Amino acid sequence: MEHGRHIKVLGKASADALRSVGSVREFLMDLVYELGMRPLGDTHMYEVEEEIQKLGVEPFEDEGGVTGICVLSTSHCAIHTWPLRSFFVMDIYSCRDFDPAIVGEFIATRLGAFKLKMTDLTFALENDFDDEPVESMTAQASVPTA
Repeated sequence: MEHGRHIKVLGKASADALRSVGSVREFLMDLVYELGMRPLGDTHMYEVEEEIQKLGVEPFEDEGGVTGICVLSTSHCAIHTWPLRSFFVMDIYSCRDFDPAIVGEFIATRLGAFKLKMTDLTFALENDFDDEPVESMTAQASVPTA
């Protein structure tokens, strides 16, 4: 594991647990500490309906819920919830290893999750650049135009 661990979590959980900014904030912070990670400041939280009203625009269909992100000394932990569907999506990346099983158990206990799909994207972090100079990597990344 050269560059850490990255997992995505999709789940169905208690609508009440997914609705409250305060409970989602507490959940994120407690998960971060449970994984032995270090936040770099306050967790940024948004109650989507409230933020849409501040913008003075019409919401998208099924737009709502809570979005939260905790910036870590080793990267980030983020969540978005749709309480009307009892659904959430999380993204957890750290350049240090952590145990995804702890994440699953914590979510089940704290959010009342009754369905979880965890995808480990860690393999996508493997460095296969063979220490090529930046110029070579940039040339390889260019997209041909029609």
